[in-house]
Amino acid sequence: MQPINPDLVRLEQVRRELARRDFARFVQQIKPDYQMTWFHAVICNQLQALARKEIKKLMVFMPPQNGKSEVATRSFPPYLFGLNPNLRIAVLSYAASKAKKFNREIQQRLTSPRYQILFPSVRLASAKDEAVSRTTEQFDLVGYNGSLKSVGRQGPLTGDPVDIAILDDLLKDRLEAQSLTIRENTWNWIVDVVETRFHNDSQILYVTTRWDEDDPAGRFLERDGYRSDANPTGWEVVSFAALKTADIVPYDQRPVGTALWPERHSQQRLEAIRQNSPLTFNSLYQQDPRPSTEAMVFPDWIEVDEFPACDSQFLGMDFGYSNDPTTLIRIGISGRKLYLDELIYETGLTNPDIIERAHLAKVNPREELIADNAEPKSIEEIKRGTTLASGQRLAGLNIKACTKGPGSINAGIQKLKEYQVHYTKRSLNLRREVRNYQWIMAGGVATNTPIDAYNHALDAVRSAVYTKYKVPVGRAKVSIPMRKKTSYFNQ
Repeated sequence: MQPINPDLVRLEQVRRELARRDFARFVQQIKPDYQMTWFHAVICNQLQALARKEIKKLMVFMPPQNGKSEVATRSFPPYLFGLNPNLRIAVLSYAASKAKKFNREIQQRLTSPRYQILFPSVRLASAKDEAVSRTTEQFDLVGYNGSLKSVGRQGPLTGDPVDIAILDDLLKDRLEAQSLTIRENTWNWIVDVVETRFHNDSQILYVTTRWDEDDPAGRFLERDGYRSDANPTGWEVVSFAALKTADIVPYDQRPVGTALWPERHSQQRLEAIRQNSPLTFNSLYQQDPRPSTEAMVFPDWIEVDEFPACDSQFLGMDFGYSNDPTTLIRIGISGRKLYLDELIYETGLTNPDIIERAHLAKVNPREELIADNAEPKSIEEIKRGTTLASGQRLAGLNIKACTKGPGSINAGIQKLKEYQVHYTKRSLNLRREVRNYQWIMAGGVATNTPIDAYNHALDAVRSAVYTKYKVPVGRAKVSIPMRKKTSYFNQ
């Protein structure tokens, strides 16, 4: 047996103590094979600040497959328990199966020899600890009040208050992000279920890739704002683009255009993704859910404060119900200027509901309304009016079906391009659609075919304007040109 080397013993003791004090060293201690890069160290520093309660709300935006969940969701809870085994932590994700997987992986770290060396008093229940829970949905720490619950989106979060909530990707993919119903249900669940478990000192960590301007991250930031001296309770945001942009980011000193983790995701591979799917690249890889102007169908619409008096005024409607909203847009035209104001954007509306909402929006029953021609029965019912449960009679609307046919979508898009279009700042859903409505891209070039998404309010506008003004304004009708490919660095 070799003699004990006191210097090596002291060195190991120092390493363990540093791992207890510093989260980045902790990750490397319990996961020696983890590839800690410079940007992982930046995230670890922010998580350390969260652990010290210097930050109350933290968002981490990163491209997929860059190790964010390993650091923030799998390793951070064990570190928090080591500092304070009385913490009550909730780990939330888009599905119960995903949340349970995180739970199992957290338990594996807590029970590993490397962790037990650092924090030997933090112990999970064994078979003989019948009074202490240990499942893939919840576990308690033996001898302490600490616990961890893992919950999928829309799942219950009852019982004890939550000290720290860790949200990891609440939307699974773009299909979910594009669903108004899923976005609304997710946000309502956050507000009605998750945040009701918070107390004055509760903290929240949201780790995600961006999908949409209206995703939970976007709604959090719109509601709470960014953290600053003037807004200390806002969100601290750490965001890494797959390819460095020209934005000045103190913690990211890469040259513009270079890859975040070239050993894992090369610049060549990322450039190919950008060319083939600009929207996916901008949102999922650049953490900027706005599409590139190259892909946008309407890149130059203007936001205004109010809807002005116009030479001509009418309404456009697109029907929806379960998943898609019913939309009603007021349209005004003065010369070559067109103005839009969102009046209705809501799912689950029956025809009597639509009539009532229109009256509440102060729609004149005699005002011309051009609606989707796919629902003649709805058009007839809305024209006849309705009687409310109170007995009040509401007059029907002056509604008629729009003109549709082969090529009418592109013709309607071209008709709108003949105007300088403005929309009111209160038209939030219309604004979101304008910023996300885009052409299908082929090899980095925009085609003449729009993606069938983000178009409910826009369909109401497009079909109504096309129906009313089929003849081009002041010039001959032209086809929509193919757009030229533009270098990323010249955008």
